[in-house]
Amino acid sequence: MYQEGQFEKLHQQFEPMIFSVIKRLSIYKNESEFYQVGLIALWEASQRFQKEKGEFKSFAYSYIIGRMKTALTQERKKEDHETEFDDQVKDQAASSDDFSALLSDDEIQDLSTILTMNQSKWLKAYCLEGKTPSEIAHDEGVSVAAVKAWRRDALGKVRKHYMEA
Repeated sequence: MYQEGQFEKLHQQFEPMIFSVIKRLSIYKNESEFYQVGLIALWEASQRFQKEKGEFKSFAYSYIIGRMKTALTQERKKEDHETEFDDQVKDQAASSDDFSALLSDDEIQDLSTILTMNQSKWLKAYCLEGKTPSEIAHDEGVSVAAVKAWRRDALGKVRKHYMEA
């Protein structure tokens, strides 16, 4: 087990390993989030390491790659769940060529009062213009992950709004 004051030194020493694992797992989006997962895993490894059981380098590597694989699995499950919801919404709107069939202009304006500016941008672009998260991201000059976060948070607020109504 490493002392707390030594973690900065450990961090500098194992930073290339964290980036190596990110590259090995072909992580190209949310790289900074996975870097944080790697740092947390390094910290946990430093706290749980026992010298008599082997070399720290291999212990840390297995800890880091294990945590990153777990985080990737969780992210994929979350994306799959969001994609399923998108597909359901698209199926509902398929009977009409106009996405405003889901929500009227007035309902969108009302909902905009409970949403942030970015969440409102997503709602209007998706429901009124039928744009995908990729198209919205391109138009707004942000990442697709950011638009998906707007969507996730907006949907949560909309669900809550309709549950309370």
